[in-house]
Amino acid sequence: MRTMQDTALNYLRQLAPDSTARLTAYFAAEVEEMSLLVSRAMETLQNYYRTNPQQDPENPKQVAFGLMTKGTNTLMAAFQLSLSGYLWEPSILLRSSLEGFSTAWDLVHNPARFEQWKANRKFDSTYSISNVKEVCEEIGKLYGYLSKFSVHTSALNSSPSMVVTDGEPKFQFFGLVAPGKEAIRKTEIYLSLFVSYVCLQLTELSFHQYAVELETIERIQGADLMRTKVSERHRVIVDAMKEHFSKVAADGHASF
Repeated sequence: MRTMQDTALNYLRQLAPDSTARLTAYFAAEVEEMSLLVSRAMETLQNYYRTNPQQDPENPKQVAFGLMTKGTNTLMAAFQLSLSGYLWEPSILLRSSLEGFSTAWDLVHNPARFEQWKANRKFDSTYSISNVKEVCEEIGKLYGYLSKFSVHTSALNSSPSMVVTDGEPKFQFFGLVAPGKEAIRKTEIYLSLFVSYVCLQLTELSFHQYAVELETIERIQGADLMRTKVSERHRVIVDAMKEHFSKVAADGHASF
């Protein structure tokens, strides 16, 4: 007689790898984009580290380097969970990453906040979200969405993940996505890319001197100022994301 443990082992050893492989192939363009975004962040951070290998507790960029390196790993973990078919879990990690990158930016750009950090005196990282949204407005709304719909338990996020199969909603088995249902994770995939792009922008705003190629910002000629930019390549992803979210907003069952 097959036990529940047998079912779980079969999922871990056979079904999960197959499901992830199918989602990775289905979202080939998005996987390519994610690899570029995280590599831009890591290259910039590693370039900083190569010229500043010694720990300096008085240098806010040393702290920011650590937070953003950790956060980039967390972004990749969230994306991998999305490719593994999970619904609720990726957004929890995305929210954590967004808070970490925002804190790092805040420490670099606000000396008073860095003094609080060093003194460990009533430092609240959520205040960093309020500070950073002054230069990146979408962060406030994005952080609020991730908190409300994914992190803080409420009626909005209390139901288990379900998939419509043969016209009937069925409970999703761990992260398993059945063949032909790969598109149900578009929301999580696009959210991962959205948050990763914002986090890369915070990285470039804090460490632009160390970037080989800037992806999200550019220097204004004749001034020591930066402005945001979106490449034509990434614009394709943005347009697809907007189209998808519009469909979901119009029909709540569109993602099933």
